[in-house]
Amino acid sequence: MKIGVLSGFGGWSESYRKACEELKVAHVMIDIESSQWMENIKAVDNEIDGYIASPPCLFQEYKTIYDERLFFIDQFFKKPIYPNYKSCYIYESKRNMASFLDFYDLPHAKTRVFSKKNEAIEYLRQATYPIVVKSNIGAGGTAVYIVDSFGKAKRIANKIFGCHNGLICTGNKPTSDKYLIPIGLSGQSQKHNMIVQDFHKIKWEWRVLKIGNSYFGHQKLLKGNKASGSGLVGWVMPPIEVLNLAKSVCDKGGFDVMHVDIFETVDGRLLINEIQAQFGSYLDYQMMVDDKPGRLVYSDEKGFVWEEGVFNRLNSCLLRVQNFVEILSKE
Repeated sequence: MKIGVLSGFGGWSESYRKACEELKVAHVMIDIESSQWMENIKAVDNEIDGYIASPPCLFQEYKTIYDERLFFIDQFFKKPIYPNYKSCYIYESKRNMASFLDFYDLPHAKTRVFSKKNEAIEYLRQATYPIVVKSNIGAGGTAVYIVDSFGKAKRIANKIFGCHNGLICTGNKPTSDKYLIPIGLSGQSQKHNMIVQDFHKIKWEWRVLKIGNSYFGHQKLLKGNKASGSGLVGWVMPPIEVLNLAKSVCDKGGFDVMHVDIFETVDGRLLINEIQAQFGSYLDYQMMVDDKPGRLVYSDEKGFVWEEGVFNRLNSCLLRVQNFVEILSKE
């Protein structure tokens, strides 16, 4: 068995390389960012059983190019991709994620995607505030705005669609304070479509990670009105209702690997906020119960069973490679 690890556009390819080496899995690194990407694939495809993908999240243009190239690997080379193509297509696309959740009637914060400015303004004029405005791409709570008035929402709409002409618009730019003063990040501007979500008061957000039959869960605690990007973690066992909702998302989508972020609102509802097939695991553990790291292993016979140990080394890429090898072995 030999795995092709797709590199380029950032991502986790280096962690996947180290995981393959540690697990003694034969692999080859393939630069998918290169202008010669097709030749790079053709040169090794005959010896490759499947490809590990690591899609980007920094620029919309990079993500679009990556999706296009994965499409050819999936549909023309017809080789397995991990995470699968459907998972990668939804990754870092709040538009695609909203469509997926709507299609399966999964509980989530209602999301509206406007490509017509007049339709957006009409909705914003009668909306109940606050609302949440998001960019299609962006991690860690960047480009997420809690907007408390029609006037502020209209100004954002004018940036996204242009005041009079869509050809003349700056887009809605997220800002960064890493450079001592706030700087608008023009390279991540949201243009020509506006994503608006209902605002919900939450107690916290649950993060559930699934890799194969392994599940990990913890709380993302609030910093101000947001849990995403807060860096505050509650190491407690997620309720079974949270675990079952996350599993339902993955079952419906056919996802082998996914993180599911779930709001727990102040009135006790569970609402899916985000799903992402690629996620950071900066600690060697992503779940702790009674100060002990571990995971939950799911089986139809026993349900979720706790297993103590450290399972998330190398950004969880060890566990992901093991899962992909298991999938390929069944092909």
